[in-house]
Amino acid sequence: MAESHSTRIDPIRQCSVYPAPFLVQPANLVIDNCCAHAHSLLARVVGGDCSYLIGLTCKRWSCRYCSETKIRRLSWLCSRAKPSRLLTLTVDNSLYDSPRQAFDATRSQVPELMRSLRKRFGEIEYLRVTEVTAKGFPHYHLLIRSGYLPHAVIKALWNKLTGASIVDIRPVTNKFGAYQYLAKYLSKMHHLEWTERHVSYSKSFFPQDPAAAYHGPGLGDFQRIPEHPYSWLANHCFGETLVQEAPLRWRLEICPSSLLTEERKDF
Repeated sequence: MAESHSTRIDPIRQCSVYPAPFLVQPANLVIDNCCAHAHSLLARVVGGDCSYLIGLTCKRWSCRYCSETKIRRLSWLCSRAKPSRLLTLTVDNSLYDSPRQAFDATRSQVPELMRSLRKRFGEIEYLRVTEVTAKGFPHYHLLIRSGYLPHAVIKALWNKLTGASIVDIRPVTNKFGAYQYLAKYLSKMHHLEWTERHVSYSKSFFPQDPAAAYHGPGLGDFQRIPEHPYSWLANHCFGETLVQEAPLRWRLEICPSSLLTEERKDF
């Protein structure tokens, strides 16, 4: 049996699935099941005789694949962040001419509210999700990790900052509840006409992401290719079985001769 360290935990699916064999055939190369706007990155293993094909996704909330990927990842990370409260902040629609105007005027007041609360009640970490009402105007859901926060104080501060008077705060009783809250609100947010800024969070809200701690082999000789990774695989590796080490990351046993030597960059 393989040692436990021979596979990595995929934080999106929350199970040990990589590395895994990937047969390059039409059934596995359906772009509808991926980011349609993805480009390819080829990279050589420094000091090795193999290389990698890495898919660079668009990461837009308006992209179904990227939004669902971000929802799963954020929801899982949020369950590890152990928030203690769910805070809802409304917006007074009558004060604004349009949803975009309301968003522009109030989104910066959320961190201002948190700064005011920290001065009075100590450490507060939060994640903010923007949701829209039936009329299209924004309001905000925040998962918060903090001590006790009086409803009356939050209401008075939010009213002073935005003119809105309706706020709601309630406890999050378990980490699965936090996961459900976030998945529920984010699943509605695949497309907002007036913003891609669906989520923001304080610097220390999340614990370290296990995926971020994985560095893999040292890579160099990067080459960006304006071609979808599935198309690249179909054109260069059709019928082969590759090793897939992560979502949209395949190991190529032979270094493509077209790799160019470039300064390594973070993508």
